[in-house]
Amino acid sequence: VLRCGLSPRPVRPDCRRVLVCPGFPVYDYEPASLREALRASVAKVNSQSLSPYLLRAFGSSLRRVNALDEDTVIMNLEFSLRETTCRADSGGDPSTCAFQRGYYVPTLTCRSTVQMSAEQVQGVWARCHWSSMSDSDSSEEV
Repeated sequence: VLRCGLSPRPVRPDCRRVLVCPGFPVYDYEPASLREALRASVAKVNSQSLSPYLLRAFGSSLRRVNALDEDTVIMNLEFSLRETTCRADSGGDPSTCAFQRGYYVPTLTCRSTVQMSAEQVQGVWARCHWSSMSDSDSSEEV
């Protein structure tokens, strides 16, 4: 649902001005849409990863939502991934796999942009970089 409010200039023809508040969503999206956007982002990274193991998210945040129209939004996410014990060629669901254990566990820090329309993923772009974390630093699961 888009809401009209106050901004310095008209943004859409049907609104004189639109409320602009950093960090305050003006689009009512379903939490299921956010979960689907993260799932699609992880799937995209796994499809392009050279790791022999599936990657699984252990932390994420929604950084921004842009409403393009009543049914279409673009979500910008940040998330972290760790290798699991499941082989990449297993075809399994990464969320059901245990994380790899060890003092230095390979991890990825990622950003993605997901376009959703009618609560369905239409496109995913993801960019990640490798880092290392010790077990004590990376024990949090989300």
